[in-house]
Amino acid sequence: MKKLITGLAIIVSLTTFGQTAQDFYNSGVEKVNSQDYAGSIKDFDKAIKLDPKYTDAYYNKGTSKMYKKNYKGALADFDKAIELKPDFVSAFTNRGVAKLNLKDTKGALGDFDDAIKIDPANSLAYFMRGQVKMQMQETDAGCKDISKASELGYSQADKFLKQYCNNQSSSITGNRTVESLMIDWPDSEGWHVANQQDNAQQRMIELLKNKETFDNWTEIGTMFVYKNVGVALKIPITKTMDLMYEQAKKKCPKAKLTLIEKDDTTKYPWIIFKIECGSNGVESQVWHATQGTDEMFVNFRAVKQKSVPQELQDKWVKFFKDSKIVTQ
Repeated sequence: MKKLITGLAIIVSLTTFGQTAQDFYNSGVEKVNSQDYAGSIKDFDKAIKLDPKYTDAYYNKGTSKMYKKNYKGALADFDKAIELKPDFVSAFTNRGVAKLNLKDTKGALGDFDDAIKIDPANSLAYFMRGQVKMQMQETDAGCKDISKASELGYSQADKFLKQYCNNQSSSITGNRTVESLMIDWPDSEGWHVANQQDNAQQRMIELLKNKETFDNWTEIGTMFVYKNVGVALKIPITKTMDLMYEQAKKKCPKAKLTLIEKDDTTKYPWIIFKIECGSNGVESQVWHATQGTDEMFVNFRAVKQKSVPQELQDKWVKFFKDSKIVTQ
């Protein structure tokens, strides 16, 4: 069984360029959110054609290419983003990840070094640099970087430390409690991690079945964790459902929302609901959201059908209800 702990962030530009370029950019972001990465790349290209200095469009185009495992193409876009904005820390970090996938360990290490110089609190860059150093057999230096990532709040680092660094996390994290959501994705169903991204605000893991791809899937799973939300979590759990529904209606105005089950009296309030869209790209989703003490966990499973068959809904509801929040 795959015990997965549950964020590549798309940067939303706050600068208004030429209106048409901005429109194409916004459309590209929406397509990323709906996992239409090929479409998002076309929109970012259109934005760049109208505004060749649209830095975030280059960055997000590179990000979309990484989703499609086009790491060489992503490098060119990150290079351009850094050329236009030499202190673009996220571009350095993502370029480092792309280089790692292209077996350019030295280049990746240099990018993570630069990201940390620009932002000494970049926990993801420390975590990635630590793993690179360990691959280079520099175990002590690698564990030191990963310990720093843990100190800066990168929760996944604690698990790595316990497994590979003789449990050094206890001296770094002190009494800090780290929450994770454990979900059991059955090996028998062919689930595998197709993409995972992390930053200081959120973590995301996308899963596909067997040999399916993002361009051709029948069932998909997505897990999000929104980090260090704290008191902002003290809202009715149904508010999360309403927010997800409003997002869905932007793509499918006639989407149907159904509350399946909820419990807002438990220590970790949770809700399960479904959103069904019979037009504008047929897709139906069953969502699960649960509030931790400091994190919010939001997950869904989707199928390319106008509605969720009852048998499948029952299976997914049990799947989500069997998940649990664990602490370290």
